[in-house]
Amino acid sequence: MQEVFNKLIKAGISPNAFYVLYCIHNKVVPNDFVNSSIEIAKLKSGNYLTESLELSGNSLKFIEEIDAFFKKSKKKTSKNLMGEDFQDNLKLYNQLFPSGKLPSGVYARVNIKSLENAFRWFFENFSYSWETVIKATERYVDEYSLDRYNYMRNSQYFVRKQNTDKTWDSTLATYCDMIDADDYEELNYFKENIV
Repeated sequence: MQEVFNKLIKAGISPNAFYVLYCIHNKVVPNDFVNSSIEIAKLKSGNYLTESLELSGNSLKFIEEIDAFFKKSKKKTSKNLMGEDFQDNLKLYNQLFPSGKLPSGVYARVNIKSLENAFRWFFENFSYSWETVIKATERYVDEYSLDRYNYMRNSQYFVRKQNTDKTWDSTLATYCDMIDADDYEELNYFKENIV
């Protein structure tokens, strides 16, 4: 909000004058609590209004700049961050993990709501596609299946896990990088050479 007031001060427009300018732009009659005639005179002298009370190019640009401050603060929805079919993708992602418990004693799959929160963070911080996410997850699960899922993270901690210093890590992002760069070794499903 401070930025908006700084912008008004820099432009030499009072909040009341901006209110009148905004009303003219939106074809709304200003409320009586503002003396419109005084504010209109100020706006004319500042070249924000013409003599016929039409907005100048400067005033249109200024209104857009002020509007931009408020548009940035809109909360992003899950659909905006993760796409229209994010629920289906979350279910598909969760199904890639083994059912039941991991050797650590925790369940490999977590509930969808917890996954949604984790993926909201993921897609706010990384720009991978769902296709890459699914391939990376398949790769991760395949690697840990060779060792019976020992030390494997569950479906939520694979997306993000909080460190002791309150920062977040994403193993999924690391695997997505490898998938995008095609930079990983082929899995060796056989531990012994068979002659």
